[in-house]
Amino acid sequence: MLRLLLLLCSAVLSTLCVANNREGEIISVKSDGTTRRALVYAPQGQKSAAPLVFVFHGRGGSMTGISKKIDIHNFWSEAIVVYPQGMWCEGGYRDGLGWVISDTEDEGRDIRFFDVLLEYLQKNYNVDSSNIFATGHSNGGGFTYALWAFRGHKFKAFAPSASSSRRLGENAKRRVPKPVFIISGEQDEIVPIARVRRDVAEAKRINGCTGLSSKSFLLGRTENRTCCSLDIHLPRSVFQSQLLVQTDR
Repeated sequence: MLRLLLLLCSAVLSTLCVANNREGEIISVKSDGTTRRALVYAPQGQKSAAPLVFVFHGRGGSMTGISKKIDIHNFWSEAIVVYPQGMWCEGGYRDGLGWVISDTEDEGRDIRFFDVLLEYLQKNYNVDSSNIFATGHSNGGGFTYALWAFRGHKFKAFAPSASSSRRLGENAKRRVPKPVFIISGEQDEIVPIARVRRDVAEAKRINGCTGLSSKSFLLGRTENRTCCSLDIHLPRSVFQSQLLVQTDR
């Protein structure tokens, strides 16, 4: 599990060029009578069920843009990597294409899109439904938190970046124990680091890791899981990452 989480986040934290390049295809599904799209990278010559990774762009972004910035398909060639396209949103720090965070906003438009998209992928690709992951940046990270709250039972792990669960309100309490890798910038002016630290503390509580120091690794062990907490500081204190893992023995 730790290896899978690190693979999810390596693309977020890296701009390195890699040799693997796969061809992606744009798929379309109908959700609430609207055509919604996603960019999909599937393993070449896939013979066995493959892990599935969702990557959600930020407000004002696009599926093609995020596929170049968080190009997990180039790091994890065995996985099916999906970059969904958001729709117009208003409010927050800016208007633009993005994701509705709460199921009460616009009646959960994007949660329903996720349901339709996942069903399509499971029917048309050889998906390992026991290994489904989600990551996203900014507004996409907020939607990753929303999926943890509203569809947590469908996922293996989450990795929100530069975001918080604040807009979930009371719905944040619906989250179930899951491995999570939280990435944030200490100098982020849109999502203050203090807000992210509250999310980290809540994630520790949900995962039964409340006794851990924020600068410790493999300190806690409960009855059926190992708890980890790790700070990663990059040069110039650009990022602070928190790895909070709950794994079966």
